Amino acid sequence: MKKLWFFDLDGTLADTDRDIREAWKATLVDLGLECPRFDGLFVAGPPIEDMAKALFPEIYTDALGAAIRKGFGEHYDNDGFPNTVEYPGIIDRVRALKASGATVVVATNKRYVGARLIAEKFSWEQVFDGIYAGDMFKDDPAIGKMTKSALLAFLMQKYAVAPDECVIVGDTKSDFVAAKDNGIESVGVAWGYGKPEELALASRIASIPSEI
Repeated sequence: MKKLWFFDLDGTLADTDRDIREAWKATLVDLGLECPRFDGLFVAGPPIEDMAKALFPEIYTDALGAAIRKGFGEHYDNDGFPNTVEYPGIIDRVRALKASGATVVVATNKRYVGARLIAEKFSWEQVFDGIYAGDMFKDDPAIGKMTKSALLAFLMQKYAVAPDECVIVGDTKSDFVAAKDNGIESVGVAWGYGKPEELALASRIASIPSEI
């Protein structure tokens, strides 16, 4: 049994896609941006700036990424997540891992504010040992904004665990690349947003929560 379990949020613990898409679309309208192929190109899960680069490769700038992040937050943080639901069985599996003695934490690319609000909505703070996001220390010059890889490294140091004592459960490429960068194992969940080629990067795949 691994000592420290990282769980991605979007596409792993909860189906957040519809609410994220609606907040994105509202933000693009606010900014006067058109993206006819939005529904086909958009994926919930990657950092906002990475998704913005994929949607607007010809006009993307850091300023545009910052504007989209700001606008997205204003919409997303205030909508109450009416369409976001937990995946059946996943939180029960988290509880079982914790009961076995493991430390279980959320480690997400999602904005920390949004992650905390969703955790409050579903009372995850009573289940997980911590909720962590790459931007949670963005205003701390000693740490700053972290990629998923850097976030895992930070948490491994925080909890004083070795790579062979950790595993990340996720659904997209960023989760599995972060695992590889830190020398830890990964579990890809088949119910998330990751494409088959992304799941192929995981150490193993779980078709249902009980397989984690």
